[in-house]
Amino acid sequence: MLEVFINYICALIMAFAGFYIIKKIIHSSEKINIKTIIVLLINCIFTVIIHYLNYNVISVLLDFILNIVTYKIIFKISIEESIIAVGILSILIIISDMIDVFIHLLFIPHDLIQGNIYIFLLGNIIVSAITILIIKIKVIESKINNFYKILSSKNLKLNILFVALIMIGISGVVYSIIINFKFNLRFFTDVLIMSSLIITSFIFARNRESYSKLSKEYDVLLLNVQNFEEWIEKEQFIRHEYKNQLAVLYSLTKEKAVKEKIEDIIKNNLNIENEVVYNLKVLPKGTLKGILYYKAIIAEQNKIKLTTDISINKNSLLNKLSKKRINELSKILGIYFDNAIEAAKDTRKKIVSLEIYELKDKINIIISNTFKKDSIIDNNVKKGVSSKGRNRGKGLYFASKIINNNSNWLVEKHEIVDNYYVEIITITKSTSKK
Repeated sequence: MLEVFINYICALIMAFAGFYIIKKIIHSSEKINIKTIIVLLINCIFTVIIHYLNYNVISVLLDFILNIVTYKIIFKISIEESIIAVGILSILIIISDMIDVFIHLLFIPHDLIQGNIYIFLLGNIIVSAITILIIKIKVIESKINNFYKILSSKNLKLNILFVALIMIGISGVVYSIIINFKFNLRFFTDVLIMSSLIITSFIFARNRESYSKLSKEYDVLLLNVQNFEEWIEKEQFIRHEYKNQLAVLYSLTKEKAVKEKIEDIIKNNLNIENEVVYNLKVLPKGTLKGILYYKAIIAEQNKIKLTTDISINKNSLLNKLSKKRINELSKILGIYFDNAIEAAKDTRKKIVSLEIYELKDKINIIISNTFKKDSIIDNNVKKGVSSKGRNRGKGLYFASKIINNNSNWLVEKHEIVDNYYVEIITITKSTSKK
């Protein structure tokens, strides 16, 4: 009876510690109330029942599922959000548990540990205290809260699958450690595997954070380029009329100095080639045209010769893309254009060209640029590697991620043709509006 009571107290300690930690993870304002206490008490009953089953991987996973349901009810979050939150909680507890195991094995004789309910109680108190101390560190709390927001906001299916696989792996290792519970080769092997799984989790979360940050930056850019598109076309019209008026004045005056000044204004006042603006006008109105106008300005500022050749009609596949897909395509083209401009500006010819044409129910978008032969090209989809040099390829890595996530309608390939680096993006016909 005493053993059951101690087990229940241990479950209670971990349940309330879990409540506090989950609250920190999801940044909730939920407070302890009668409903919360009842749910946690019920959780503890089932935890004790699971504990008295034959301890194995299944029992660890049952405990994980129980916590998912418990904290979903308490914090009123979706099941997906609860899976992510409890996954983070479990990793924090396991880190604390490993610290506790080392303390036990170093300072308490093995024979005394086995089957001792008071040591078991002490262990639960220590694990809870360590986990709470970890989450109370502001930097860690902020990072974990940020990871939670990222993992629970985009690509939920992938994130949940990852969390599930990590938890299955960790459950197996935890079971192995508990069965073994002594310093030997197996113990250190288990610790190594556990550490690898935890490090993998942090790397995964960090990559998701980096991807999310770049995505948000491009989302902000896309919101602004739509206004920029309207401004460019309006400004181009005004400048065209202005140029015509200057031409009239030029024909009326006989003063050589005045004529030279008018010629100079006409020659230098326009910032984007009329031909570029004219060619881009055939593209669908929205972020795609806006981002290309924006990149054309950047190319001009870098003294790069930009040529465009666009051949599509009103019924083009581009016009059938959903707003979401247009935004994804705009992000990719923005990144590839940046890379092309950066590579071309260091060359003698300084040329970037854009071709868009439709052929056999496919749209091909081709960006070509001059580049230095010593630029790094072959591994340009690897993080931190691009044709601009090392540690400058985060954009390309981000673009490859977008393409992988949209592989049902987007295909990318790159090649070198006659000293030009050529990036080819193909839009396939599977372009139903989603």
